[in-house]
Amino acid sequence: MMEYIIDSSFHEVRLDRFLRKKYENTPLTEIFKGIRTGKIKVNGKKSKENYRLKEGDIVKVLISGGETEEKKFIKISSKDLNTLKSGIVYEDKRVVIFNKEAGMVMHKGSGYDYGLSELFKSFYQTDEFNFVNRIDKSTSGLVIGAKSLVVTRELAEEVREGKTDKKYYILVDGVIDKDRFTLKSYLRKEETRVVELSSYEEGAKESISYFKVLKRGKNRTILEATLETGRTHQLRVQLASLGHPIVGDGRYGRGGKNMFLFSYYCEIPKYNIKIELPLPEEYTKNLI
Repeated sequence: MMEYIIDSSFHEVRLDRFLRKKYENTPLTEIFKGIRTGKIKVNGKKSKENYRLKEGDIVKVLISGGETEEKKFIKISSKDLNTLKSGIVYEDKRVVIFNKEAGMVMHKGSGYDYGLSELFKSFYQTDEFNFVNRIDKSTSGLVIGAKSLVVTRELAEEVREGKTDKKYYILVDGVIDKDRFTLKSYLRKEETRVVELSSYEEGAKESISYFKVLKRGKNRTILEATLETGRTHQLRVQLASLGHPIVGDGRYGRGGKNMFLFSYYCEIPKYNIKIELPLPEEYTKNLI
């Protein structure tokens, strides 16, 4: 029998989700059966799978299968360590805000043994670290990391309810005449791309972006973008469909060494955090 005393990390987490984390190798049907038959109890009583745990609850587990093995942290090279330290633009006991370079991946997978998430888990020596917003590999700029599950849940709710703000600097092909404009469309994920639709179809999600022209060149324009919705590839697809693809976008534009999409502004009112980075010099240099 295993016994767990719930700490603040799992306060308000559903019982079944807590058990799935602790018993990743045990079939979900076995976990539900254990809850239903009383082999898993909370404070000595049978419970429902959707019961939200409270700090101080005692969970007793008597089911076949062992606990998930404790994850081993990756070894951080001196180069990666320098990358982490130099990229941190804000940190307190709850969050870290990191300035990601283009080319860095957020998570392991797709041919990468590790990403920023795995590096930070090792850096802080906790498996509770999570990023609450993600940007594409080819996108650069600010990403928000939570140092505990409690903060992850809190920030995820803030993001979901639109209570955080993010802004981007973008360099696009072509000259845009309007000083300000809004793009509103429906985006739908397909196999390897996201497609834009003018009206709703099954599987599509409404996507709204606001733009302001900052500088114009003879052949390119620097924009500031604010998202009302945060869909996959939203800015990339909408601007490409407008006929002004982001410079360096290999999927929706003409490609290049780097993609000129930079998440420069992040505001979390709940934590009284506001970070703003300057327009990178390379944007002005490439405004031709």
